[in-house]
Amino acid sequence: MMSEIDEYPKLCKAPLFYRQWEIISDPSRFINVLIREFGDFIHYRGLINFYLINNATLIKKVLNETHRNFDKNTVIYNRFRNAFGNGLVTAEGAHWRRQRKLIQPSFKPISIEKFSRIMLDSSNKTIERWENFCKSKTTFNLTEEMNMLTLEIAGKSLLSDGFNSAARDIIRWTHVINKYSAGVPFPIFSKKWFPSPLNLKLRRALREYRSFMSKTIEDRKGNELEEDLLSVFLSMRDEETGQSMNEDEIAEEVLGMIVGGQETSATALVWTLYELSLNAEVEEKLLNEIMNVTAGAQIDFSRIGELKYLKVVIQESMRLHPPFWFENRNAMHDVELGGVNIQKGSMIAFSRYALHRNTNYWDDPETFNPNRFDEESSRENNGVNSSAYLPFSSGPRVCIGRHFAMMEMMIILCSILQKYKVRVNPHYKHKVAINLTMEPKGGLPVILERR
Repeated sequence: MMSEIDEYPKLCKAPLFYRQWEIISDPSRFINVLIREFGDFIHYRGLINFYLINNATLIKKVLNETHRNFDKNTVIYNRFRNAFGNGLVTAEGAHWRRQRKLIQPSFKPISIEKFSRIMLDSSNKTIERWENFCKSKTTFNLTEEMNMLTLEIAGKSLLSDGFNSAARDIIRWTHVINKYSAGVPFPIFSKKWFPSPLNLKLRRALREYRSFMSKTIEDRKGNELEEDLLSVFLSMRDEETGQSMNEDEIAEEVLGMIVGGQETSATALVWTLYELSLNAEVEEKLLNEIMNVTAGAQIDFSRIGELKYLKVVIQESMRLHPPFWFENRNAMHDVELGGVNIQKGSMIAFSRYALHRNTNYWDDPETFNPNRFDEESSRENNGVNSSAYLPFSSGPRVCIGRHFAMMEMMIILCSILQKYKVRVNPHYKHKVAINLTMEPKGGLPVILERR
């Protein structure tokens, strides 16, 4: 049973430069150590200074007051801007409001139905290719497979056939951008002009990507046959000014959606299949639901809502393994937080991973238990504390693609589980790699068994 904790934790100052080296070697473990040693409200001072919060009420306040008291002008998001430019993920102020208003309608549940066919076709193609793995009982890397599948779905949803012609390049650009974005934002090294090997690779990848997008946009102008998101972006007009997005703005939004949406969905899918392989009763109950709804046929978009247990399985997987595990904000001016005066320019950070396992809000938080999200359990336990469950964030900056991502994951998992049991290789030794997302280190080796 989850509980509401309204009393603010006491602010505790960590010793200067406390275990500073662990920020680089294992940032998630570093944050968990800070919380264990100093509590749920910490002032950390080192090469990077920040306030760390692990209290649901304080986190909700920060997220809900984004744009009023907090924004994304932090050293971490400034590093992201080097890669993503001024797209929705990183934009602020009037530009963010304009872009969000323009793009939001394209990601409403009713608007994303047309992409379900891309999701299903791409899933089927992957499953057919897996037939050789299954026959030969070959171990393969599930992380790589899910990354390729979600990248294809993102690419085709955004660029239609334009993705096919540049798939290899897009994979390479995505890899460079992910690696750069996951770097620790130390001064100087985070400046795009600094001639480090990774910075040089980033600049080259962005040049190539912009050249590709420029040609793609030019070829698309006047062609109204395509029904992808690029065509939608090209046709958008601001209601007040009548202005459309320019080429740079479109390129930035497409890049953010391909890179951000693809990796987070792939990671969530890997962790869900990992947990199902370890929890036979959950997998059996889920398979029964899938067969009752589909009768062995392909899932139809109109019936996705009937897969209620599949939805809570995904929700519980994202609780234990939140794809984008870390979040941060900047104090726009002096502001009160938990009875403490936070000075302008201070960074406030929190870990979704730590919050989703905080025993103040979750019973037995290390256990994979989808039932904690079902309607009956929620009624008995006074509902899920939405402030303590934030896989897609909250407040004004809640993930714009959350409905797309949930539909994508449900279609992919339904399609895979209808045909295969996915089993983790028995020789696998579990370790976690911390990048933009948290994923099995070196990927997840799996073996397939036919249903």
